[in-house]
Amino acid sequence: MTNMEKAVKELQDNLLVLAEIERRQSTMLREHSEIIVANERNIAKLNAEAAEFRRHTEQNLAEITDKLNGLIGYMDGMHGPPSP
Repeated sequence: MTNMEKAVKELQDNLLVLAEIERRQSTMLREHSEIIVANERNIAKLNAEAAEFRRHTEQNLAEITDKLNGLIGYMDGMHGPPSP
């Protein structure tokens, strides 16, 4: 095999290696892209759930506050006039 044939063979081998590396990187980038999209969907879902939880918590707190204020008012009304 001549030097030229060896050089051509080496270049061909290098091109095959580069093509395989590029294929693997493309596959990895596609997989990462899919993972990112799935994560973004999950984050949006979790944000919506958190907002709903906050809404329920605020509503429950408002109800508890109203009941507590009513109870305080009721208890104040149960005390008769101050003793002399």
